[in-house]
Amino acid sequence: MCGIAGILRHRQPMTSDDLTAVRQMLAAQVHRGPDGEGIVAVGEMSDELAELLPTTSRVSLAHVYSSVVLGHRRLAIIDLSDAGRQPLPNEDGTVWLTYNGEIYNCRALRADLVRAGHRFTSHTDSEVIVHGYEEWGIEGLLARLRGMFAFALYDARTDRRKSPARATRLILARDRFGIKPLYYSHYAEGLLFASEVRALLAAGVISDETDPHALMRFLQLGSVPVPLTTAKYVRALPAGQYLVADHEGTRLCSYWRLSEVLTRASAPSVCQPEAVVIDTTRALLDEAVGSHLLSDVPLGAFLSGGVDSSSLVALAARQRPTPLATLSVSFSEAAYDESPYAQRVAAQYHTIHRELLLHSTECFSALPDIMDAMDQPSADGVNTYFVAKAAKQIGLTVALSGIGGDEVFLGYDHLKRTPSWGRVLAMLRQLPRRVRYTVLSTGARVGVSLGQARAEKLRYLITPSDEHLYLLLRGLFTCRQIQDLLGIGEGEVTDITPLSPLGNSDTTQSLDAALALCEFHVYLQSQLLKDADCMGMAHGLEIRVPFLDHHLVEYVLGLPLTLKRCRSMNKPLLVRALGEALPRSVWDRPKRGFTFPFAHWLRQHGEELQVCTKGSQIFAKRAVENVWHAFYAGRLHWSRPWALFVLSHFTRGLTP
Repeated sequence: MCGIAGILRHRQPMTSDDLTAVRQMLAAQVHRGPDGEGIVAVGEMSDELAELLPTTSRVSLAHVYSSVVLGHRRLAIIDLSDAGRQPLPNEDGTVWLTYNGEIYNCRALRADLVRAGHRFTSHTDSEVIVHGYEEWGIEGLLARLRGMFAFALYDARTDRRKSPARATRLILARDRFGIKPLYYSHYAEGLLFASEVRALLAAGVISDETDPHALMRFLQLGSVPVPLTTAKYVRALPAGQYLVADHEGTRLCSYWRLSEVLTRASAPSVCQPEAVVIDTTRALLDEAVGSHLLSDVPLGAFLSGGVDSSSLVALAARQRPTPLATLSVSFSEAAYDESPYAQRVAAQYHTIHRELLLHSTECFSALPDIMDAMDQPSADGVNTYFVAKAAKQIGLTVALSGIGGDEVFLGYDHLKRTPSWGRVLAMLRQLPRRVRYTVLSTGARVGVSLGQARAEKLRYLITPSDEHLYLLLRGLFTCRQIQDLLGIGEGEVTDITPLSPLGNSDTTQSLDAALALCEFHVYLQSQLLKDADCMGMAHGLEIRVPFLDHHLVEYVLGLPLTLKRCRSMNKPLLVRALGEALPRSVWDRPKRGFTFPFAHWLRQHGEELQVCTKGSQIFAKRAVENVWHAFYAGRLHWSRPWALFVLSHFTRGLTP
């Protein structure tokens, strides 16, 4: 797990300024890779640059279309020796890699590549990517990779079309779910990339102008959805895609589409008896968790006491030769404390269990560090910051997390209730637009007047689309509220749709598929995974998410919905697949997400945060006061004033 950075320059030699820019990007990402740094320049370079780099860090190639400076910060996980240093070349130095992630099937792929004649100099998973690209090409490589990754490959091999110059290319690639981050930006002479937005800005090459569309979308969702970032000229590479920059230009390509998984039912799965489905699901879970235990450094698991984390511990503990380290966070507020359930699971599997008792004073005193850990604004992530910090303090470098379990096994209430929501949408679509407008506008107005601020979201259904339903269920502030907060007109609020990669282009998709796409694309990719990466990396901790093994996901999402919904049981397929391995006390109770008693804490310590948001230059003061007043009056969820505080931190010094 690492931080990567680099610059691609077209038709010009690399210079010392390019080296400085990459070094500045790496310096901004030291926390991502405390175990070492590597830089290499490949292609044409100025004499000054060549003098600044040792011979091991430069490869001069004549007559290339593009040249690069690649950088890497290392967090050593597999093969801790110097052989695992990056950037990493192929045998003749014509293909170079800088990579962040873990490939869990690297041993099997390595064996295939050795049989094909490739020579390895390390036991790292990164070397599998280099030789796999040589052997199978980018599409063949990505189809075979099983894990989480974000990497840059520079290919300077001889152009088969024998053009006057080598038609070099840079490839940026990201895993299927966006577990690991990768950002890029075009500039006059080429392309920059890095693992964090702030690293790209630290290069000093591109403008740091803020994207107002990203701010609006954050207020609407609580995160900035991919591909947007708060930096106007920086984009996030979407999950399941790769970017190619060569003499033909820059293009994005998809190698895996969740929409295709959701819209094609697996015929063999549909025909399977329920017992076979349960056994297959358990086998895939065992395989996914077992592969995620690959590590040469201390590994443990987050254990909240919920179904997802308890399942991971049950599966992992049985495959470990030594006791598994587990960690949970507890609170003095009994309504939020799940530590008794975590203790039962830890006792059953004889884990080395530790608890962190967190108080509100400790949380709020750490706010400056929490804000610094965020690379992009998020209305969530504080819980992950503290559990990651505690994991590092007890000596862990890798931790398993239950992220993805709710998306894959339908743990969220709105995913379980799509039949009811489907009937609501169908009814609304049958009404004339004027009638819909009158009914829903009146309902929103009356609801707000009665103290229900969230009733304003009823206006989304004036246009009753699948994605507007998602905004009703998941949205933070509405368009009208955003107008008030930012002091802008109705025409300045950009329509956030489409949220999902599929958008509204496929009218045949089911509501289940549409909501799942939004859930994976917006909440999972753009918030949960982004938070896990940033908060884990802030402490030099790699967070792994076994529920997002794509073999498991493809199988479970292809199953009939009846196997994944049950009124009396949350996530019935997961519970039945675990069987007696999961204590009944863990699953036979109402679902409770891993949340802090933030509403209570904000009422105790929110005064300073309120002053900060009121003083923000981008917000209208009266609108901010209304939000805080509604929160203190119990009419608004704590996430709304918290989101205003987060955005006020990210936009300090900006003008409206």
